[in-house]
Amino acid sequence: MKSENVKQLKLAENNGGAVSSVQSQIKVVCSARRFVCLAVFLGLFFLGFSNEKINAQSASSKSPEQEKTGSVLVIPVIGDIDSGVSFFVQRMLRKAEREKISVVVLEINSNGGLVKEAQDIKDALLRSPILTVAFVKGRALSAAALITISCEKILMTQGAELGAATPFMLMGPSVKAAEPKFVSAFRAEFEGAAEARKRPKSLAGAMVDKDHDSIPGLVKRGEILTLTTETAGEHGYCDHIVSDLDHAMKRLKINPSVIERVEPTSGEELARWLTNPNVSVLLFTVGIWTIILELVIFGWGILGWVGLMCLALFFGGHLFAYLAGMEALILFFVGMLLLLLELLIIPGFGITGILGILSLGISIVIVFGGVYTAIHAISKMMALSILFFIALYYMGPKVKLFDSFVLKQELSTSGGFVAVDANPYDSLLNLEGITLSPCRPSGFARIGSERLEVVSEGDFIEREKRVVVVKVEGTKIVIRALVG
Repeated sequence: MKSENVKQLKLAENNGGAVSSVQSQIKVVCSARRFVCLAVFLGLFFLGFSNEKINAQSASSKSPEQEKTGSVLVIPVIGDIDSGVSFFVQRMLRKAEREKISVVVLEINSNGGLVKEAQDIKDALLRSPILTVAFVKGRALSAAALITISCEKILMTQGAELGAATPFMLMGPSVKAAEPKFVSAFRAEFEGAAEARKRPKSLAGAMVDKDHDSIPGLVKRGEILTLTTETAGEHGYCDHIVSDLDHAMKRLKINPSVIERVEPTSGEELARWLTNPNVSVLLFTVGIWTIILELVIFGWGILGWVGLMCLALFFGGHLFAYLAGMEALILFFVGMLLLLLELLIIPGFGITGILGILSLGISIVIVFGGVYTAIHAISKMMALSILFFIALYYMGPKVKLFDSFVLKQELSTSGGFVAVDANPYDSLLNLEGITLSPCRPSGFARIGSERLEVVSEGDFIEREKRVVVVKVEGTKIVIRALVG
């Protein structure tokens, strides 16, 4: 028994040693597996990190030339900023978006122009998703300065200028400073464009309004700011100084595949000429008066067609340039029709004439783009009308067309002509009669056996009413309605 217990004990000890050795082997295997898993995890992590780093490096290693490679559209902005230039630039910006142009370059050399047209171009530039570059090749003053600072990049040649944008108003032949509210509004346009393009706002305001804080080294209070090429570069209003377009592309690190230079079409050039304020006023004035002369005096002939052609050019140019819509044309012709009805059919002057004048006035305001511009245009039309009648007075007798309206023969007694009674209707005083038409105040009445043109004392007298002659002044017969 004792020996058997000893054997079992030894066997148990042996078994315990075997179990512990197996357990230690299992622990080693588990530790190895954990190490392998950790190594694999760390390897994948660093591999992923290195791939991200490589990808980031490869992305950052792309050259700017590759990012900016594409087509370039060059738009000239030369001369006065008027409706034709505004229409042309906006059309080209739409073309660039439609054709996915990479860069739009505005070649600018202008002393300024109309405020509204510059505002329209500014709005179009700020809305455009395309990279816009202003290339100032001489001057970008007044309205042209607003267009320039509305572009994302500004490049200037040596000796160029930017600024001097105080607004003013044309009052006939004279120039008048704009009212403070207009100066303030135009200053806000400049400052808004500068803020949108992250340029110094104070400099933009100083280009427009004298009432600004002094800017050391640039401009004092009470002066208007104009930047040269060097000072513009020092203060964030010129990104690069360049000599030509190729140099500009290199400084901007643009590798253009195609450079397309556009010019206004012949139709746009014609519309620009027709919408010139002086030309449009002349066309409108000539058109109106030739039609009136033709209808009132001559009937209808060549002058009428000339007038219609002038009005067609006037409205056609503004419609083509999107400066007016069909509503202006409709209002104009409605007004003309009402005035002709009042002049030729409806006696006197009443609601028809007033509505006609209002329709014409509203159409002119729409065409010229505002009340102040329309007033300026109307003043020009009135001045031209006065000159027109003066010329007609002196040249009419010499023009064969007016022979039937000008008495060229001397009516002397030796020629058989005798004087007539200066008061042929004195005998009608206090006579009664009956009106043949409404008198408002003029009309016709039968007095005795004669049908005569008469005038009431100011009251309206209906047709077929008994009247009495109360006054006779030469050929003027004044009547009064009888009561009862």
